[in-house]
Amino acid sequence: MQLQPHHVGIVVSNLDRSTAFYRALGFEITSEIPFEDGAKAIRFMRCGSLHVELFWYAETFPAPPSAGSAQLGFRHLAFLVDDVNATLGELKAAGIVPAGVESRDVSAGFRIAFFEDPDGLEIELTQQL
Repeated sequence: MQLQPHHVGIVVSNLDRSTAFYRALGFEITSEIPFEDGAKAIRFMRCGSLHVELFWYAETFPAPPSAGSAQLGFRHLAFLVDDVNATLGELKAAGIVPAGVESRDVSAGFRIAFFEDPDGLEIELTQQL
């Protein structure tokens, strides 16, 4: 068996706002699936070989709070970059990342930084040291 990664599906609260966010990260729209009843819409975006499928539903609900423990399920979306600090600087200047976000070095030999998309999905930037 040979599996090839294809895409990650993300439910968003505002399709246009999330599209703008992912465009600022370098994604481009590749296709859309509108639904005539207006109850949902799907937009595919691509950045290099990574595809995301943004799902918008007219009715959504937030994930339950984790109350200090880890919630099961999808944790974060990570991007490998050449220079985390330079990338953070560009994203801060573009208003995508809050000013207080900083990188840190971890013992596994990486420099990492985390921030969130408009709906709170954690985004990681990672640099191999």
